[in-house]
Amino acid sequence: MLSPLIALFLPPLLLVPAMGLLSHIESRSALETEIRRKAFHVCVGLASLAFPLLLTRPWMVITALSLALSWMIVVRRVPAMNRRFGRVLHDTDRISHGELYFCLAIGVLLLASPGHPVLYMTPILILTIADAMAAVVGRAMPRIPLQGPAEGKTVSGSAAFFATAVLVTWPALIILTEISAGLALVVALTVATATCIAEAISSRGFDNLAVPAVALFILKLLVVGAD
Repeated sequence: MLSPLIALFLPPLLLVPAMGLLSHIESRSALETEIRRKAFHVCVGLASLAFPLLLTRPWMVITALSLALSWMIVVRRVPAMNRRFGRVLHDTDRISHGELYFCLAIGVLLLASPGHPVLYMTPILILTIADAMAAVVGRAMPRIPLQGPAEGKTVSGSAAFFATAVLVTWPALIILTEISAGLALVVALTVATATCIAEAISSRGFDNLAVPAVALFILKLLVVGAD
């Protein structure tokens, strides 16, 4: 068993090599830049699935979250650190605070889901995989631009998000809960619809917090609250 000190510092320290490596991979196009950024997003998201085993107390979650946020702020504000570690986060054509919202989302989910793995793992999977698919497909095949609050997003990207959200949520509900496959599909479609809307209307990286928050609320209401 890991000591509490190692368990506490391991999650924030995972950021350093991933950010350093991906920041030094050259990108020759906007699509390659987005793929690199989302590769980091997916790596951190999948690694965070193990965090409930490491951060077993609220104080540990809050401390690890504070360390991660401090690191992200230093990388953002200190030019030398930004050049060495921040290109994977900030080398885009838009202003974004997505990495800060991502850390907050993981912390909120950890604090809100003790005893209910579905409340943590499902929003993380949606945030990690569906959001990455939406970004890459939206860049590679920008079909039918959206307007209004969703300006800057595309129908193709939103469709990719919705389909992926259903495909990760449905089996997660079947595995992690005792509800029937039919009800799990209904819940998965509901979660996918709501999170797809949240992703479409969010800007400057706020979807990294809005998407898991919406998923958490619906799952609490329809799955955990119905127990």
